[in-house]
Amino acid sequence: MRGATWRCGRRRLTVATTLLGPIRLTDALAEHLSRQPDAALVNVTSGLAFVPLVATPTYSAAKAALHSYTVAPREAPKGKVEMIELVPPAVQTELTAGQSTRAGYLPLSEFTDEVMTLFQQQPTPREILVQRVGFQRHAEAEHRFDDAVSTLNETARKAREARP
Repeated sequence: MRGATWRCGRRRLTVATTLLGPIRLTDALAEHLSRQPDAALVNVTSGLAFVPLVATPTYSAAKAALHSYTVAPREAPKGKVEMIELVPPAVQTELTAGQSTRAGYLPLSEFTDEVMTLFQQQPTPREILVQRVGFQRHAEAEHRFDDAVSTLNETARKAREARP
């Protein structure tokens, strides 16, 4: 029972941080930002919002919910606050131990360069999608969702097994 309690607490923390944090921040800033010229909010979701990882179902689900939350209000304050979604793929960072050197992950400098180039476009895209995340973002529309889930999870499994 103790393991189940820990997992439930961890899941709650994941949802609180990944979904409720951005929602509460948006709510807190919305009125102020709506009075500012060229105001924008950027929510960071993940490729996992579109193709989930078996090892992180709660994180994947929270990012999917944040995607939906980011899309929905775009029409409500029409023209007042720009709602932008940044959708990273797996990036070499130290957010998870060993991730900064994991093969197959996008090097952080390449990710940053591509993201900054996308942010410079006029108008700013509603979704900031680096090329590598297209595999996940467009999987369902391209009728290859099941294959994408299998491929992503098999790749992740191999990466976990290769860790020292």
